[in-house]
Amino acid sequence: MKYCSSCRKLCSGAEAVCADCNKGYNEINDINEPVLICVVGGVDRSVACGALNDANIPFVEKQYGKIGVSNEIVTGYDAKLLNIAIEVPYSAVPKAYEALASVGVECKVDDDILEQTKADIEEYKLKLKNDDIQMSDKKRTAVRVLSAIAFIVLVALVIWGTDYVMELIKNLFGG
Repeated sequence: MKYCSSCRKLCSGAEAVCADCNKGYNEINDINEPVLICVVGGVDRSVACGALNDANIPFVEKQYGKIGVSNEIVTGYDAKLLNIAIEVPYSAVPKAYEALASVGVECKVDDDILEQTKADIEEYKLKLKNDDIQMSDKKRTAVRVLSAIAFIVLVALVIWGTDYVMELIKNLFGG
């Protein structure tokens, strides 16, 4: 799956640049990469944030698009509160989509992107499970023991090194 590094919008197609901001797409390498789920304002913003909070989905609100004093003068509304982008971790997109759809908030995620996201998450979970399987309990214990021994050796070297340097300083100044 690809996303726009500027506006964080997801893209499943072969487009080279984002249709919203004309920036290039990047591949999602981290399952916790924040991506755009919806753009809301006013009451919809409160409803969307409430739905995400109720579903225990972490999210971030950011200003979306340009703001200006003229918008505020013409509309009478605080322009900073109008277009708020809500971003969620990539791994939470399906759950966030369901939570927002249940309260009637329109998402910036279409069905193709949603299906691809679900497939990516399942693939990631399978990869994690396979990584856990590859390391047996004996191997994991051995790694922990060796790490503890390496830490103890490192602490001992620091202490002995400090003693050696202090002895040199004492001898240098006739102590």
